Amino acid sequence: MLPQLEVLRSSTTFLVYKRVKGFLFYIFTVLKYWKKRILLVGFTIFIIWYINCLPSVLFNCPYSTVLFDGNGNLLGAKIAKDGQWRFKAEKTIPEKMEKCLIEFEDRNFYKHYGISAKGIGRAIYQNIKSKKVVSGGSTLTMQVARMMRKNPPRTVAEKIIEMIIATRLEIRYSKKELLKNYLANAPFGNNVVGMEAAAWRYFGRKPEQLSWAESAMLAVLPNAPGLIYPGRNHQRLLEKRNRLLKRLFEAKQFDKTTYNLSLQEPLPNKPLPLPQFAPHLLNKFIKDGYEGKTIYSSIDYNLQLKAIELINAHSLILQQNKIYNGALLITSVKTGKILAYVGNTNLIDAEQGCAVDCIQAARSTGSILKPFLFEKCLEDGLITPTTLLPDIPTQYGSFSPKNFTKQYDGAIPANKALARSLNIPMVRLLNEYGLEKFHRELKLMGLTTLKRNAKHYGLSLILGGAEAKLWDLNLAYTQMAQQLKYNATKKITFLKDETDKKTKTQVIKMDEGCIYATFEAMVDANRPDEDGNWRAFSSQQKIAWKTGTSFGYRDAWAIGVTPDYVVSIWVGNADGEGRPGLTGLNAAAPLLFDVFSKLPTTVNWFTKPTDELEKVAICRESGHRASSLCNNSDMMQIPKPCLNTIACPYHQLVHLNVSRTHRVDSECETIFNMRHEAWFVLPPLIEKYYKFNHPNYKELPSYKLECMVKLADKAMALLYPKPNSKIYVPIEIDGKIGRTIFEATHRNLNSSIYWHLDDAYIGETKEIHQLALNPSVGKHKLLLVDENGISIQLKFEILGKDLGL
Repeated sequence: MLPQLEVLRSSTTFLVYKRVKGFLFYIFTVLKYWKKRILLVGFTIFIIWYINCLPSVLFNCPYSTVLFDGNGNLLGAKIAKDGQWRFKAEKTIPEKMEKCLIEFEDRNFYKHYGISAKGIGRAIYQNIKSKKVVSGGSTLTMQVARMMRKNPPRTVAEKIIEMIIATRLEIRYSKKELLKNYLANAPFGNNVVGMEAAAWRYFGRKPEQLSWAESAMLAVLPNAPGLIYPGRNHQRLLEKRNRLLKRLFEAKQFDKTTYNLSLQEPLPNKPLPLPQFAPHLLNKFIKDGYEGKTIYSSIDYNLQLKAIELINAHSLILQQNKIYNGALLITSVKTGKILAYVGNTNLIDAEQGCAVDCIQAARSTGSILKPFLFEKCLEDGLITPTTLLPDIPTQYGSFSPKNFTKQYDGAIPANKALARSLNIPMVRLLNEYGLEKFHRELKLMGLTTLKRNAKHYGLSLILGGAEAKLWDLNLAYTQMAQQLKYNATKKITFLKDETDKKTKTQVIKMDEGCIYATFEAMVDANRPDEDGNWRAFSSQQKIAWKTGTSFGYRDAWAIGVTPDYVVSIWVGNADGEGRPGLTGLNAAAPLLFDVFSKLPTTVNWFTKPTDELEKVAICRESGHRASSLCNNSDMMQIPKPCLNTIACPYHQLVHLNVSRTHRVDSECETIFNMRHEAWFVLPPLIEKYYKFNHPNYKELPSYKLECMVKLADKAMALLYPKPNSKIYVPIEIDGKIGRTIFEATHRNLNSSIYWHLDDAYIGETKEIHQLALNPSVGKHKLLLVDENGISIQLKFEILGKDLGL
């Protein structure tokens, strides 16, 4: 049995062997047949991968937001989202930096195609000799490939991949582009990435301004950024820098003197803080969608520093009155570019609101809108620049405007009312011009904060009833200056590039003659300050300027215009707290003139737009176009729209008796005994205040007694109440005492009647002579006076809820 079993096993083993051999032969036959095809497919896949191994953007990482002035001076920067200081690559590479980097990292950079066989061989030799990895043999291109792939672990496989990608980089990019990518993304120690950020962080200068020693120090940092950088391993860093300087000297990149001086240059001890000269503007750019970008602004570096210095110096004074915040804008009239943008003071205490950009904050306007109304009324033909405007007690419903001084001039030329910033004349002018119309014009001029309708603001709109941004006001005044000087407006922008599309400007065409007259009215540098005392601001140049103070002393404004610059200033507290003395003249105007003193002096004033002006006779007393009755007139150039104004309404032909002591008419004097004379006649209420400030004013003679009785009966009558009436005032539903409607009539439908209760002025009526009054319980005297001085008066008594009171 055993021999037979052994034979059986032998035959089975042979069979298995034969089958395996056959299978292997089949496999080798198939592989031999498909070998070329497999290699071809593999090669095709590799080529496809090789072609597409590079992303469209090599480095997709967040960048710092960097703000420069127009000449490349750093104004400020904000760290990238990943906590790194990383600036975008510049268009050019500084020559010193390029030579230092190539000498230190890759001498054959411009000779190889991404891989240096000599460098790899040297690295292998050094590693074997040192029995550890001391050199990687990577070219600059291979390092770009490594950084592009987020610095994966160092392995042989990764090194091969870097070599392959490096050759692809060499095909797609030029050598200069590869250098830019390296310098923009190489680590320079701490959280500094890229040459631009490193130059500013370690030396506070642009890379092209660095010395040989400084460039050499930066060149050696990426080699071991985690171990050696300013502030860490100082001696080792110094030795590496000096070795590189020696190699550069030996390569004849500079002379012996430069070499010796470079060796003596000290290393920075630690990273420097980046400048923060325009933090609010930087935040404005970020808010407008510029985050992570490098921005070249229109800011003038030196002017910005001067503006910061001035506003902080004034802030130290104002802080004594607990006024902590301020903002300043300087704009070029010629280009429309913002030259200085100081959004707030540089206080350390964050509680004082210094982080608020007060240029973009809406604040109560005070009187700063008055020049716009003056200009629009000139355009509309309502006034000439010198037209007399009433400055008398005035009331519109419950609104009773008051001048800052609580005094009245009676009447004042429009240009003087603007120069002295009187409230009452401007409120009356706004009422005549039209509230809705002016509200619409302000929006067209670029005031973006007028979100509500005109009725919401009412006539107080001209006195600070609305809010505006310093930015919007600066824009409006700049456009006025541009239209006057260049007959065109340019986009107001804080970007160096004029093609900025993010800053939208609403342009409204204004009459050049009216703008000129407005600026002339604003020029007078001797103004009454808002305490009633005269104060003079001296300046070497002609400046059109306007101040404003909001209700409650919360906001102080000052805006000045020359043919070259517009300077706009706001002073106050960011939280809206008012302070005594926080007025435009006291808090903002001194800073305005200090700023102008630092600007180049404007020699020539705006050219008079003679084509838009017309020479006409102007009444010397009323400021209107002279009528045939005006005895004294002057030839003046006024804006052409002012030709539509009415002729002087105040000069009247009056009839006097022979002795010229009383007025008469044909019912009380014969025509042959009358003397006719042109007389400057102001309405009674205006005259009451006007004559105190104008001692030469001649009051109109009174009528002869017999004439007065007849005229009063014919001219004016009081319909209600009747003389000696006793008036019972009913109690309203809400429990309050109701109002009584007093009514009069006048023969002349266009005449005004001035109402006085108990010798106090209470209002004016025209056409419809009705007033709703609520006199107290007791006896009262009512006096009505018309424009000709004719008056009627009566006495009446107000009774209480019942006759027993």
